[in-house]
Formats: sequence, structure tokens, C-alpha cells
Amino acid sequence: MGKQVTVLFDYDSSVRGSMSDAFVIFDDAPIANPVVEDADILLKLANRGHLRIKGRKVVTDLGLASPGDEQIPFAALGRQHFGKELFGNMIALGRLLRLAAVHYNERAIRESLPRRFVDENLAAIRFGYDLTDDDIERMASEAPPSRFEMNAAATAPAPVRGLDAAYDTATALPTGGESG
Repeated sequence: MGKQVTVLFDYDSSVRGSMSDAFVIFDDAPIANPVVEDADILLKLANRGHLRIKGRKVVTDLGLASPGDEQIPFAALGRQHFGKELFGNMIALGRLLRLAAVHYNERAIRESLPRRFVDENLAAIRFGYDLTDDDIERMASEAPPSRFEMNAAATAPAPVRGLDAAYDTATALPTGGESG
């Protein structure tokens, strides 16, 4: 879609339902540093993860917001319009594309999606992309709080890693799934 992109994942794929964080940077110019400290747009679908990251614009699933954040019932919308809460992720992607002023290019998006559920994913992305401020305000007042669920492994404190763990030195444990 005409942009330079980097993606960094923090995800334990061996545990289903565990926390995952993704840091996406895109720009017209090559990206020199893929580390995110202050995001232009921060999407929060759970109250765990890299809570140290701040966003100029924060978009959350319903019930996870701080004052001033945009709340959208992604999980509820995924279930209501596409039959599964999981499609809330694609609705969120569509909203991010709109907020980031990325042109919606269905052909390019279709080519980048897995073939399974491609039509449903495209419809969910388009749904999120087309949301208006009035839609968001109305839906946030009508929908139940977020139900994106994680298993016990996803919400357990992260293990201490590195030299501190090897030498059993006193260290503050990371919070919210952050790695040390």
C-alpha cells in the first residue's frame, strides 16, 4: 500500500490465549529505528502487556479506557456482525488504518491475508475502517464491556530473565507481560 513497514512481536506462541504485543511502524521513508516508545496511535485490547508505552491517540476495547481514550466494543462487534469475537481484531485493524490515514486498498489487503476467512476478515476490516465518530459513541454506550479472554498463563507474572535471574539478584519483576 506504498509504505515502509516494520513489525516487532512479543508473543509466546506455545501458549494459546497468551498475551501478544505487536509494534507496527509505517512511514513513507525507510524506518531507521523500529523501537516504539511513544506511539502516535496505541491500540489496547487488554489491560495487560506493554503498559509503559504511551499513545497520543489511544483506542481501546470497551471497559479498558482511561479518560479521553476512544472506546470501541471490538469483541462485541466481532461477535455481533461476524459471529466470533476474534473478528474484533480485524475491526480494530480497520479503525487503525482509518486513524493513520492509510488508504483502504482491498486488493492489497486481500493479498496479505491468510486465505481462510479472507472474505470475513476483509468485511471486518472494512467495517472498522468505515466507523464514524457518531457510530463509535453510540456503540460504546450500548455494548457490554470487553470479553477478550486470556488463559492463566497469559496473566501470570513474566519470569525474571537474563543475568539477574542467573545470579538470583534482587530485581523488580516486570508487570503486565513485559519481558525483563
